[in-house]
Amino acid sequence: MPGVKRVIGLIFLAGAATLALTETVDRIAATVNDVAIPESEVRKAMVTSALSPEAGETPEAFRSRVLDALIDQHLEYEDAQRFGPAPPDANEIAAAMRRLEERLRAEGKDPDAEFVRAGLTREEVRASIERQLLIQRYLRERFTPVALADEERAREEYEKHFVPERRAAALPVPPFEAVADEMRKRAQDRAFEEEVEKWRRELRQKARIGLFRIPVPLSSGRGRVVLSSISRVTPTPGPVLPTPTP
Repeated sequence: MPGVKRVIGLIFLAGAATLALTETVDRIAATVNDVAIPESEVRKAMVTSALSPEAGETPEAFRSRVLDALIDQHLEYEDAQRFGPAPPDANEIAAAMRRLEERLRAEGKDPDAEFVRAGLTREEVRASIERQLLIQRYLRERFTPVALADEERAREEYEKHFVPERRAAALPVPPFEAVADEMRKRAQDRAFEEEVEKWRRELRQKARIGLFRIPVPLSSGRGRVVLSSISRVTPTPGPVLPTPTP
C-alpha cells in the first residue's frame, strides 16, 4: 500500500539517535514536542535515505523535504509506541536489511561504505529498520480495516482515475467488469493513503513543531538537551530555547 511504501522509503531517516542525557553541541534543525532533531541527523538522512533530489530542486529545498519527512517519522513512531503493536521478529528485520543492501548495490554503492559515510554502525541501521517496520505494522493494523473498498468506490476509481489515465496515454479502455478486481485494489490503496495522510495532518496539528533556520548556540550554562530523531525523551529542565522561526 502507498502509505506503507512511504514508510519503507524512509527506512534510513531514523538515523542513529542520541538518547543519552548529555550536553551535546550540534545545530538544532527542528524541535518536535520538545525533542530536538539535530542537523547531523538531517545530513545522515540526506546521504542514506531513499529520497533523492527532484529535477530542478535546490539543495536547500531537498534538505527541507528530508527534514519534513524526519518530523513526520518522529510523530508516527511516537504514536505507534502509544498503541504498542507487536515488534517485528528477527527474520523480518534481516529480510529488510537484505533488501536495503540490495538496493544500495543496485545503485552502484557499497552498503558498508554508505553506512560509514552516514556515521551509522550496522547495529544502528538494524535498529532504524526495526523502528520503521513497527510503524509499517501499525499503519496496516490501524488503517487497513477502514480502507475496505466497496463496489461504489471501485466504480469511482474506474471512472475518475483509471479511465482518464488510459485515455491520456492513448490506451484502450477495458470495461469495468474486466478490471473490477484491480479497481477494488486501487480503491482500497487510495482510501488507505487518504486515511494515513489525514492521520499525519492531525498529528502535526496537535504537535509542537519548531523549525530553526540559523544555528542555535548551546552554551555551557544551558541545561542539557536531548537530541533525538525518533524517540521522545523528556529533557532535563533548563532555560527555554530561543523561539524558532515559523
